[in-house]
Amino acid sequence: MTSKHWMVIAVAALLLLAEDARAAISGQIHARLTIIAGCEVTNGSSPGSPVSDFGNLDFGQQGPTWNAPIKASLSNDASGKLNVACNPSVTGFTVTIDGGVHGDGTTRRLSNGSQTLPYQLFLDASGSQSYSIGQQHNFAVTSGAQVPIPVFGSVVANTRAVPAGVYTDTLTVTLDW
Repeated sequence: MTSKHWMVIAVAALLLLAEDARAAISGQIHARLTIIAGCEVTNGSSPGSPVSDFGNLDFGQQGPTWNAPIKASLSNDASGKLNVACNPSVTGFTVTIDGGVHGDGTTRRLSNGSQTLPYQLFLDASGSQSYSIGQQHNFAVTSGAQVPIPVFGSVVANTRAVPAGVYTDTLTVTLDW
């Protein structure tokens, strides 16, 4: 064979290789979402949005003495509740509320920095079911619906005059499932 023939064969081979270089390639993308067994807390101020600030228990304004307990509920609509939504793999959870920043282990207390006032938390507006400090309360989850977590407060009656000021406390609420 002559060098011309080899050149034609070489060019033909290159053209065949060039055809292969334009070949299509396909592959796969793997998409994934993992839903963990869990719950999220919402309150009335942001429906459907999880929150970490569970709300305010505002006892309002009061003169220096009062003869009856001062009551408040967690939300503004007097339902006094948070809402917890869990996926179907969660069948129940517990709620525990600590003694607050100013509590003494047995009594929750509001403080203005120098003076304290005792208060209590309840599961119901009538005050018959107490949230004792550190005590777990069980809630059942059914059909993936939101479960209301009621929180009501009561500052005990006080017939002796107390100093003016803003009395506050911060509570930690723990949900376990």
